[in-house]
Order: sequence, then structure tokens, then C-alpha cells
Amino acid sequence: MSVPSRGVSPVVGVALMVALVVLLALVFATLAFGIDMPSDPHPQYSYRTAYVADGEGNTNDRPFVNLTLSGGRIEVGEDFYIVDSDGNEVRWDAVWTTSGPLTAGDHAHIDGYGSDDALNRACEGEVYRFVHRPNAEESAVLATIRIERQAVGSAADHC
Repeated sequence: MSVPSRGVSPVVGVALMVALVVLLALVFATLAFGIDMPSDPHPQYSYRTAYVADGEGNTNDRPFVNLTLSGGRIEVGEDFYIVDSDGNEVRWDAVWTTSGPLTAGDHAHIDGYGSDDALNRACEGEVYRFVHRPNAEESAVLATIRIERQAVGSAADHC
């Protein structure tokens, strides 16, 4: 007489053990490689813009835009740019009035002449963006300036 066996066959036991090990390996791999660490938060700031359509106070009365940081602080580096509507760009330090971190009251003077002559002229229809581009895959627009008025007086001759 044979005694009935109530255990699991060795083949089924090995298959279950392999499946359990594979499942645990997937869970640990997902935890180790699948969770992205949060990137640095975007700077918290506020700004205001002013378009001087008559060019008063600028060389040869050329129209210009001021982008003024009115609150917060931006730690700028070589990866900050002013970009025009055609994609032309200049580094931030060509147009800002400070060389260190940007704080309330600091401003950029943009007219498309002199240090920012690579940019389009500050005339109606132009759009400038203050862009942070830390690498080739990432960029963030920190401010957008749209010029919606025509230059007036002798400033119109520059547009």
C-alpha cells in the first residue's frame, strides 16, 4: 500500500520560487531606478515690464524695454538668456544692470543695439523671453515681453 503524498511536486515548487524571485527583483529595480528625484524648484519671483515707445532716456531716442525684477531673487549663471521672436539670443549679463544674483530693483535694458545688437529691435510685434536653459534638454521661460504698441516720434525711425 502506498501512502498518498500531500506535498507540492519539486517542479512546481521551483517554478513558484523562480517567479517569486523575479517579482521581487522587478519591485526592487523599479524602486531603485524608476523614481526620479525632483529637480531644483523654479525660482520664485515677480517682475514688471515697461516699453518706452518714444525712446526717452535712451541713446538716439531708440525705443526700448525694461524688464525689472520686482520681487524675489534669481541666482543666474551662464545658462540664462534673452531670446527674441526669431530665436536670436544674448546672455543675460549683456543686458542686466547687475553681475550678481538678481534681486528686486535689478533690470534688463533691451533695445536691439549695442550689447544686445544680436536681438531684433524693440518695435511693435517683437516678443522677448527671459529663458533659463541649464542643458540641451531643458529650458524654462521665466518672463515674456510682448511689444504691442508702435514706436512714436523720432523713435519710430529705428523700427
